[in-house]
Amino acid sequence: MRFNPVLWFIPSLVVFIGILLLSTVLSIPVQIEGVGYTDKLSHIFAYFVLIITLLFAFYKNGLLKPKNWLLLIVLCSVYGVLLEFTQYSLFPNRYFEWLDAIANVLGAFIGSVIFRFIWRVKKEPV
Repeated sequence: MRFNPVLWFIPSLVVFIGILLLSTVLSIPVQIEGVGYTDKLSHIFAYFVLIITLLFAFYKNGLLKPKNWLLLIVLCSVYGVLLEFTQYSLFPNRYFEWLDAIANVLGAFIGSVIFRFIWRVKKEPV
């Protein structure tokens, strides 16, 4: 039985939808006692996971080229910023925060750097 290449994108889709739901209709306050900016850390983590799952799916499907790499970082970043605007314009009691948007972009960037580092260490060109 041959593995369907589209299946590698399911984790990315789940993370994508999870971020959408958590950013709009589901509001789960995250606060760890003694840790400031927990909300920003959760934004960084969400977009870190999103970019890692996307890069891995592209890699497993032989689609990960430098042009696609940059495109995925930009798309994840734009998605994060657009969700911040969507919160502000469509959902009461939700606000646009520049620091959240920056955390989203930072998470995508950090995830891509770590992904590239791991594959360089494995001596596999990405």
